[in-house]
Amino acid sequence: MRRAVRAACASAMLVTLAACQEDTGYVEIKVAPGFVVPPLVLGASRVDTSKAGSTVLREKVGAAKLEYERDGRRVPFCEFDVRKNRIVTVAVSAFGRDPRCKVEG
Repeated sequence: MRRAVRAACASAMLVTLAACQEDTGYVEIKVAPGFVVPPLVLGASRVDTSKAGSTVLREKVGAAKLEYERDGRRVPFCEFDVRKNRIVTVAVSAFGRDPRCKVEG
């Protein structure tokens, strides 16, 4: 009986530890001072860069898309890959009415 309980506890601990090892990376979004960009969205997260000028978010590993909101719609303007335990820096500037991005890292 005790062996069965120990085996069940051990397998439950392994499943829990495996769930903690989620592959994530980081995305730093920088907005150049003086540029006014529309509200930005990365995945399901709204990004507020108006106060600090730079924001760091944790994202799942894989393809990511930075979008901006205009007239109630999301418009994609930058696609990049997020790598495990790495920081991807996205520099956002505005040219005319549309934002532009430069991906580093």
